[in-house]
Amino acid sequence: MPGGWMPPPPPSSVPGCPRPPHPFLRAAAGSGLGVSLLSSLPAFSFSCFSSPNWEAPRPRARPFPAAFGRSPGRPVGAGASRCAVGSGLTPGVLQALDKYRGRAGGKGGRAKRFASVPRYVETLVVADESMVKFHGDDLQHYLLTLMATAARLYKHPSIRNPIQISVVKFLLIGQDDKGPKVTSNAALTLRNFCAWQKKWNKVSDKHPEYWDTAILFTKQDLCGATTCDTLGMADVGTMCDPKRSCSVIEDDGLPSAFTTAHELGHVFNMPHDNVKACEEVFGRLKTNHMMSPTLIQIDRANPWSACSAAIITDFLDSGHGDCLLDQPAKPIPLPEDLPGTSYSLNQQCELAFGVGSKPCPYMQYCAKLWCTGKARGQIVCQTRHFPWADGTACGEGRFCLKGSCVERHNVSKYRVDGGWAKWAPYGPCSRTCGGGVQLARRECTDPVPANGGSYCEGIRVKYRSCNLEPCAAAVPGKSFREEQCEAFNGYSHSTNRLTASVSWVPKYSGVSPRDKCKLICRANGTGYFYVLAPKVVDGTPCSPDSTSVCVQGKCIKAGCDGKLGSKKKFDKCSVCGGDNKSCKKVSGLFTKPMHGYNFVVVIPAGASNIDIRQRGYKGLISDDNYLALKNAQGKYLLNGHFIVSAVERDLMVKGSVLRYSGTGTAVESLQAFKPIQEPLTLEVLSVGKMTPPRVRYSFYLPKESKEDKSSYKKEGRTPPDLNNSVLSLSNRLDGGRPSYKRPSYKWAVGGWEACSVSCGDGLQKRSVACRDSYGQPAA
Repeated sequence: MPGGWMPPPPPSSVPGCPRPPHPFLRAAAGSGLGVSLLSSLPAFSFSCFSSPNWEAPRPRARPFPAAFGRSPGRPVGAGASRCAVGSGLTPGVLQALDKYRGRAGGKGGRAKRFASVPRYVETLVVADESMVKFHGDDLQHYLLTLMATAARLYKHPSIRNPIQISVVKFLLIGQDDKGPKVTSNAALTLRNFCAWQKKWNKVSDKHPEYWDTAILFTKQDLCGATTCDTLGMADVGTMCDPKRSCSVIEDDGLPSAFTTAHELGHVFNMPHDNVKACEEVFGRLKTNHMMSPTLIQIDRANPWSACSAAIITDFLDSGHGDCLLDQPAKPIPLPEDLPGTSYSLNQQCELAFGVGSKPCPYMQYCAKLWCTGKARGQIVCQTRHFPWADGTACGEGRFCLKGSCVERHNVSKYRVDGGWAKWAPYGPCSRTCGGGVQLARRECTDPVPANGGSYCEGIRVKYRSCNLEPCAAAVPGKSFREEQCEAFNGYSHSTNRLTASVSWVPKYSGVSPRDKCKLICRANGTGYFYVLAPKVVDGTPCSPDSTSVCVQGKCIKAGCDGKLGSKKKFDKCSVCGGDNKSCKKVSGLFTKPMHGYNFVVVIPAGASNIDIRQRGYKGLISDDNYLALKNAQGKYLLNGHFIVSAVERDLMVKGSVLRYSGTGTAVESLQAFKPIQEPLTLEVLSVGKMTPPRVRYSFYLPKESKEDKSSYKKEGRTPPDLNNSVLSLSNRLDGGRPSYKRPSYKWAVGGWEACSVSCGDGLQKRSVACRDSYGQPAA
């Protein structure tokens, strides 16, 4: 039905009563980007103590903030999302799901990056004054019981990670205490609580009372943007962020343990299971998992969906959960007994529906908990659609467990620790040439952990190199990352700052090490850059000056031969595994300029390990001297036409990338690691007070072979002298004029091609080109 969702009708458990009507669930309203709202089924009630009077109170929703914005104006009807939140996902979630496309089951990991590593969530539990008034002396035991239930959910193998929830500090806020301001505004309460808990937390993670996340419990009726059906709120993907790793829970009885686990799921970066990205990868997921937008009938055999497991795995593997690696020094013990052993059916009803509420008669054992209440003067039965608490007595020698009445037993006695199954075969290579990656995985299924048993620890994904043969480049010197950026040419990123003809080039400078394996591209000719893909193709080099390659969005060490794990390195001559004997170092110094652009040196094609530095006069940042660079066609690539770049940038040249520091540093630098495939002319622009520059440059050139020298003699040319450690063509000025020689140029004439016809009038062609002494086209 438009604007709502019609769940299946709950079974009638009271003899003589008709089947309760279908409850109507309003779509919970989102509060904009960064907030996700989860809806629970309404607290449905009916009367069967006198005449059957039907009472359908307002829907009870469980909004949970997550970093996903709502699609405005989209009705929530049958088959649509039951959470009033659009499927706009964060790049981190998309990245997490992307690697699972085309792979059933969705499993993954990393070794230290691809490994199953124990995580310990050190938690602060806070209860406000309303909780103190309602629960009295039992408050701490009650909240620790909720945390114990949430901890058991995170121990379940369906989450595919060894996660332990522990409480390191417990705080009660009395009437006279200066706690966070708690109001009906859920978002504002969350902000207040996050700021408050940050002030109380210890500075060092090593302190025994330092917490990784904080949870506030309140009896205050929380409201979202458009509804007061909110039962919890948390920001998405904020675990280990001291300022934002927190959640707020509205207490509604023992089912609040599931709300708590759901909120922690958002803090662990999990979206709702019904978002489009989850469905695209894993198909339509059932609605009985922990991250369903409606908490109802949780599948206790598999509480976490494949999508939730995939995202938390990627979140932890990406380094966002590193604060969870240390074990708590002095955790507060959580109750080991099941909650139903501490809280009877009567108490469970009072915790959920208030003092005086009692269990309804004729209930099916261990199924949904129906409790009495009053509505319009009538005694009614009502339910939150959760079963009796585990451990609740359901007959002589029997108790409830996962919604069923079973023989009473010690659950921990049947604990089973998990074990690794055999490795699966390696998957397809990520590239057809140029060095790709293959992955193989193993699962914790031999046996599957059970009854609180430990999840497997250790490497769960291994990788190897494949298809190492070089690619036949369509354009010589173009990198694989350049090709990936160019695939987005014409994509204007929905902004009016770019045109439809925009072309994209890789951005390297200013990118943090953690982001090197994201496809970050800059709109050519502008300063605008965007993450165009959450991760590059496996096998893409992490940066131009590194042999490491990206694997599943992580930078993994590799040798210059392209093999993962190889220790081979490029020598100064850019020879893989070389001994530095096949090249010569060329270096020089320029210190005496004239006003304007001053020639410094021509850097020939084939030069590698280029290092150019201009030290500011007396350490000044602005000394009015600036590096400039031209290509072989005389076009300025850097700081031409008296316009200089103050910020760092990348200069894409054939075969390499020059990293420029910008003019805003005391040492202006220009560096490249790989050999350039075109000659470049280095200049220095001197203006203003004409303070003397100090430009040092160095690069490495291949030594000439005997064949090269003989060809020089045959053509009557003198080979260039590059055997000195300092370039002989010094750029020092004498009497205001440069003392260096101008480069010499010659016509290089090719041979005649075959005649266009065998008889009659035909044509013959030959090439004629102006080249410098290195055989390169004249600039």
